[in-house]
Amino acid sequence: MAHSSTDIPRLAHEMAGADFGDARLSRRVGLMVEKIAQAPELSLPRLFDVAELEAAYRFFGNQAVTPEKILEPHVNGTVRRMREAGDCLVVHDTSTFSFRPDGRRKGLGRLKTAGQGFFGHVSLAMTDDGTRTPLGVLDISTIVRDDESDKSERLRWGEQVDRVNQRCADLESVIHLMDREADDYALFCLLQTGGHRFVIRLMHDRLLVADEPGAPRKLDEALARVTATITREVPISRRPAALRSPKQIKAHPTRNSRLAKLAIGATTITLQRPTTQLKTLPSSVTLNVVRVWEIDTPDGEAPIEWTLATSEPIDTEQDLLRAVDRYRARWTIEEFFKALKTGCSYEERQLEDFEGLTNALALFAPIAWHLLLLRSTARAQPEAPALSVVSSTQLEVLRVLGRMKLSAAPNCREAMLAIAALGGHIKYNGEPGWLTLARGYHELLTLTRGWAAAKLQPARDQR
Repeated sequence: MAHSSTDIPRLAHEMAGADFGDARLSRRVGLMVEKIAQAPELSLPRLFDVAELEAAYRFFGNQAVTPEKILEPHVNGTVRRMREAGDCLVVHDTSTFSFRPDGRRKGLGRLKTAGQGFFGHVSLAMTDDGTRTPLGVLDISTIVRDDESDKSERLRWGEQVDRVNQRCADLESVIHLMDREADDYALFCLLQTGGHRFVIRLMHDRLLVADEPGAPRKLDEALARVTATITREVPISRRPAALRSPKQIKAHPTRNSRLAKLAIGATTITLQRPTTQLKTLPSSVTLNVVRVWEIDTPDGEAPIEWTLATSEPIDTEQDLLRAVDRYRARWTIEEFFKALKTGCSYEERQLEDFEGLTNALALFAPIAWHLLLLRSTARAQPEAPALSVVSSTQLEVLRVLGRMKLSAAPNCREAMLAIAALGGHIKYNGEPGWLTLARGYHELLTLTRGWAAAKLQPARDQR
């Protein structure tokens, strides 16, 4: 079971285990994490006093400090939580980190949409028990796109899977989840050769090995022959056009939220090695494929259509539903990126070079996980006692100083809404956003410190 999402000192202690060859730098990590986690949306100058700010900038620019070293103790903690949880999912995805072009920052690459930036490829672990509880970050790699780079960016998927599998070598059940950007023949070969479990959305219409007359020659032809084994209604979230590039809108069209009726069927295919791939790869690879398509799509909406390649069995209705549910769990990493960019205001950090920004990314990623865990627990287990997401002192503060009334035995969701209310959220205005939740959490921690100090004062006065 994952530790309490509100246990900031424990997270700081975990991060202070980083080994830089200098105990002072390790202590600095713990101190920075503890202070930043209390108000992750604030800028560093607002968080730290002058001496602390100077120490923070020295830390991010220290040559002995690397993202791998910063993140390593959290990765070890994540593996430990995975071991305690049992069956786990690891979702891999890439996000763009862009920074205001108000001065050229050293080492950043070009972006088509907004000035300078880089790409961060993240592997996030979560439980496979239906709650999708985030357990922590397992790996982060970065890509700078410039004119001198000759390495294929698609190699990151397999390289990161290899690193994750090395770290999770003693775990019995790890299933890798990836979106359609990971549709790569070499990756399928790597996964199968290594005996790794996976669910990956396909994007390309690939050539198949057709051993019999009349057998389908391409993937789309094989999918057209798949019949529905089961239907299911699934809530589909709204996807607005705002803040998304034309390329993103083309790949993921805008849509309104709705309850979609999905048909689900499956087949087994054998892919033929593309001519663009190395001849050292196997000439073919056999995959189970689950097709998901929407029935009775509302007028004006693009129909849901997923093709999922998987290592998992597809023999029963339960097998198919499990594959679909696992792929749907992939969206948790989108929430992680929102927690990082909005809740932690990562792209607003005023560090001047790539090294400092990637060191900051490694420091903020566990804090974003911490914030994500708070909201995920409240959503997945809304009726669980509030004390599973807040301490008894924090609950007392919310009762006395909070902006909304709590019931006699508040649950997780009440606690989350009470925290969000401190950040300005209105109960009937839908789910609280990341920035509002981060502000509310900051306010709760500030009030709790004052509350604790007030309680200690009478005891001190009597000494």
